[in-house]
Amino acid sequence: MDKKTCCCTGHRPKGFPFEYEKEIWKHMKYLFGLTKRIITIIEGYGITEFISGMALGADMDFAATVIGLREWKYPNIKLECALPCRNQTMKWGERDKKKYDKILSKADEVTLVSEEYSRECMMKRNKYMVDKSDLVLAIYNGKERGGTWNTMKYAEKKGVKTEWLYLPLFDDLL
Repeated sequence: MDKKTCCCTGHRPKGFPFEYEKEIWKHMKYLFGLTKRIITIIEGYGITEFISGMALGADMDFAATVIGLREWKYPNIKLECALPCRNQTMKWGERDKKKYDKILSKADEVTLVSEEYSRECMMKRNKYMVDKSDLVLAIYNGKERGGTWNTMKYAEKKGVKTEWLYLPLFDDLL
């Protein structure tokens, strides 16, 4: 069976339409929706490989969910972590760094896209992920600007199918 790959693009915590990790009910509904969507991607598209860019927020939620699903029900799925630069976590708090390190320790592959930080390294990482993928999962807040929007437009230009997890729905449900 040919391997099929899905990458994720999504917002950092400030890009969510609710207070990420503070509005617990909305955050839980979002994580449940993310889990359901990844299961649908596995079962509906036959995806076996996943790529996370490992930014705070949606990227790390995606990676942690893939790991959880692998440990629970889908032992054959793989996770690649595509790091934009070696010092990605330089300005992060200890809690976030620990979560990042734990995810990396459970990844099947870690790819360093750029050695050092530059203005372009995040988009270079995003292009790397899209170029390797058959499907892009976009965890999207509806705003037509920023890295998630640019990555979605790049995927469209490259002809890579995009599935959306539209964040305002999680705000509107409550």
